Amino acid sequence: MKAELVTLEDIGPTIDEELEDARQEWIEARKYFENVDDPDLIDYAIYSLEAAESKYNYLLKKARRLKSHQ
Repeated sequence: MKAELVTLEDIGPTIDEELEDARQEWIEARKYFENVDDPDLIDYAIYSLEAAESKYNYLLKKARRLKSHQ
């Protein structure tokens, strides 16, 4: 059996990093929603905000599950 070299690129971002990125996306989507003034973009702003919030909540639940199993 031969050991393989694993680099950080292979591991990918940690759940904490993913969670922080998702939180930042949510904050940016919220700012966009609060500042949009073109009626044609309101639906897009709502969709983006809801998607960012869903992603953040998903990752938060995932992080809690992972931490409870450690």
